[in-house]
Amino acid sequence: MENTSPYYQLAHDFALFTNRSIFLTGKAGTGKTTFLHNLKKETQKQIAVVAPTGVAAINAGGTTMHSFFQLPFTPFIPTPEGRRNLIEKMKMQGNRRKVLQELELLVIDEISMVRADVLDSVDTILRHVRYRNNEPFGGVQVIFIGDMFQLSPVASDDEWRMLSQYYSSPYFFHSQAIMQQQPVYIELDKIFRQTNADFIRILNEVRNNCLTDTSLKLLQSRYNPLFVPPADDTYITLTTHNYKADQINAEELSKIKGRIYTLEATIEGEYPDKSYPTEKALELKIGAKVMFLKNDTETPRRFFNGKIGVVESVSDDFIEIKCPDDVDSIELKKAVWENIRYSTNPVTKQIEEHELGKFIQYPLRLAWAITIHKSQGLTFDKAVIDAGAAFASGQVYVALSRCRSLEGMVLLSKINPNSIQNDRQIVEHERNKLPVEDLEIQLNASRNMYRNFILMQLFDFKNALGQISRLIAETSEVKSSFNDETMDYLNDLLRQTQGLQEVALKFQNQLVTIMDQYPVDEEHLQSRITAAIGFFIPKMNNLQETLRQSPAVTDSKLHAADYNDGIQMVFSNIAQKSYLQKGLKMRFTVEDYFTLKNTFILPEFSVNTYAKTSSKQKLTTRQPELYRKLMLLRNHICEPNDLPIYLVAGSQTLNEMSDYLPQNEKDLLRINGFGPAKVEKYGKAFLDVILSYCKENNLSSLMDEKEKTKEKKEKKPVGETMRMSLAMYKDGKTIDEIAFTRNLNKTTIVGHLEKYVITGELDINDFITAEKREKASELIRKGAETGSIYEMLNVFLDYTEVKMFMAWLKSGKK
Repeated sequence: MENTSPYYQLAHDFALFTNRSIFLTGKAGTGKTTFLHNLKKETQKQIAVVAPTGVAAINAGGTTMHSFFQLPFTPFIPTPEGRRNLIEKMKMQGNRRKVLQELELLVIDEISMVRADVLDSVDTILRHVRYRNNEPFGGVQVIFIGDMFQLSPVASDDEWRMLSQYYSSPYFFHSQAIMQQQPVYIELDKIFRQTNADFIRILNEVRNNCLTDTSLKLLQSRYNPLFVPPADDTYITLTTHNYKADQINAEELSKIKGRIYTLEATIEGEYPDKSYPTEKALELKIGAKVMFLKNDTETPRRFFNGKIGVVESVSDDFIEIKCPDDVDSIELKKAVWENIRYSTNPVTKQIEEHELGKFIQYPLRLAWAITIHKSQGLTFDKAVIDAGAAFASGQVYVALSRCRSLEGMVLLSKINPNSIQNDRQIVEHERNKLPVEDLEIQLNASRNMYRNFILMQLFDFKNALGQISRLIAETSEVKSSFNDETMDYLNDLLRQTQGLQEVALKFQNQLVTIMDQYPVDEEHLQSRITAAIGFFIPKMNNLQETLRQSPAVTDSKLHAADYNDGIQMVFSNIAQKSYLQKGLKMRFTVEDYFTLKNTFILPEFSVNTYAKTSSKQKLTTRQPELYRKLMLLRNHICEPNDLPIYLVAGSQTLNEMSDYLPQNEKDLLRINGFGPAKVEKYGKAFLDVILSYCKENNLSSLMDEKEKTKEKKEKKPVGETMRMSLAMYKDGKTIDEIAFTRNLNKTTIVGHLEKYVITGELDINDFITAEKREKASELIRKGAETGSIYEMLNVFLDYTEVKMFMAWLKSGKK
């Protein structure tokens, strides 16, 4: 389908060439789904697609909002305290955090179902993780796709009593984030599903709460309570409840004589059952009426999502289906639906889709009946609408708009004018949409603003500052596990980056002055960009060298992994910015920026903070006088140049030199903390001191001793070491204190103690409250859509609580 609507083109251009957030809406059948599929193919931005439910996410080719953002299933209160609580409970793992930091474009499909507080929780997380607390959605462009006249957000009476204190309605457009900054409202107006002018007018009147008597009479003319679809026709019944649709399909299938074919889906990897796009066990008979659930990928297109036909034959490899008006039968093979997760490529920093699992099944369902809810997005030539009297708000419009024409629709119950009254707040929100002329003016302005935004980002170190600040905060909480130089090193990193940001902010002010002129002096602008890049590149080179010289050491694998990941993220950030600036030094354009960004490859970088021996043990040297001389030399090198000591020789390095007495550059390379560059720069000075000291004291090198393997400590039997942890816990020590005292990882101690929760020697109430246990049990019973059990519990339980809860379940003591 080629959409020639000017609104479609405007939406396309706003999405690709600006960073303005967009609310893309439109009547059923105007091409919203096509827009999304095309956007994913065309954009150069780092994109992720999410939706409120599993099935909607699968259909959109994305993942659920709760999974992507690790959202709790409880209402979010948009107060400072509520935001703090959300951030504290958020268990955002390293890779998820990286995805959010690299994200440039977020698409939320089926936005009509997203509650205002859920959107505000997304806004809170993005601001926090991206270190952009003053920008809606942390500076991410968001495209909201959906029709507000269709399915509404769900809030129980208790939830709405709580949320109504903060929101005018549960709709997404009353979230605080949207109220702060309204997206561009674009309504697609070209209807592809319906072509009959009378029917299109009726649908518009239903949407806008202004159904005329003439239109109501036309609708009522389709009322026929005694209508029975002919057996050989393609009518499908739309009903309000699952059980009604299932009952009709089962009854009609049973009327057909002959064998039942049970076609089992193949499920590979992770695929939540709530996201199944069709039946896991699909039961068919020859002569069964079926509906296609996907669009054909072949050309010419043989079928589309919602097309109805009849099963002619079933073989091992395909099903033959005959559709009315088609000359040939369709040989249908199994289709694949993918369950995906987003991650960042550590080398290119690109957001990538990773397949978690597949659902492989024939894209069919029985088609005598379907619920109105499941019919959303489908198109039917002929439909029987069995609405009854209890229509939910918006369901009348969903049901009516599934049909291609008024003539192809039969009503089993009369349309009650009261049941088609759409929410007044939705109708009022429609007033935000703008005519084409106004949108074109905004588009031109937004293009220029986007260029300026990208240019500002090129000279902005806010994200790197946030990453370093977070690393300092996290490391300081466990600094007893690290050597003494670690915090000095991190604070020096912060100081260097703050210096860069201070200059960057001044330069940004210059850029604003230049770009505010009309017309912009492009030659002068480029000359200032070139000069600034000439200043920043050497500074960033120095910062990258500092990052390579991390002196941090810890004997905790867990803390080492967190630290290593933090340093890696900062290095990756600076390396990419340096690469972009070098590539744009002589010419800056938005197109060149994205070309460079999408071809970036991270330079080789590694840091290993983990050391098996305790990093806090006191340094003891066999040659204290030599150690003193080496330390004086080190300080003499550092002080005039204002160099941090770890860049020349840390305490551990001095200790090893004074212990093992290296005699030449080859020996020096075997000393911890010395690489080729450092040996070339400072090696001779240190060797002169060591050789002179050895000659005065008649000492020889002990480098051979350094190479000898140290005797390993004899391990205690597993049972004994677990009992020791239990005894210390019963003596009143915390898990952290036990881990520190025993020089073991915290996870190891948790593993010891969970065994005694299983046996009942430890009380589960010491680790997790009854209220939290009940909530966790309920989540497991419901089977949340977020993947593994650990993932769903990790939303509101910490690591220890999850492990102890699972141990308690195993114990059977409830």
